[in-house]
Amino acid sequence: KWGKGGDSANRSSDLCQESYLYQLERLKLMCEEALCSNLTVENAADTLILADLHTAEHLKEMCINFINSHVSEVMETPGWSILCNHSHLLAEAFKALAAIQAPHMSMMMPPSKKRKKLESDAKKLPQSNS
Repeated sequence: KWGKGGDSANRSSDLCQESYLYQLERLKLMCEEALCSNLTVENAADTLILADLHTAEHLKEMCINFINSHVSEVMETPGWSILCNHSHLLAEAFKALAAIQAPHMSMMMPPSKKRKKLESDAKKLPQSNS
């Protein structure tokens, strides 16, 4: 059983890399679950890079969600500096954060833009024949 803490996260990361190398799908899934369970502010950025490197989409999504939930703390870690060299990952994280914020953004629109957006959205709705 995987425990909490740095050692188990490092073991999971190492095993995960080996599972990708040797294409061991079941081990890969087990390692990804262990990494998801052990996400911390300190390892989230590094784990996101690992997930991207090995096309682990579920792990990547979990990392992005975790980072977006703890963004100010993650930005203070050494891993954030490394993540800043991966602009496509920053863009994905920002896009996910923007999607979360989107419902709140309409509240900040000026009234004329809100009306135009509502009119535009209404045109996209299927028309009833009654």
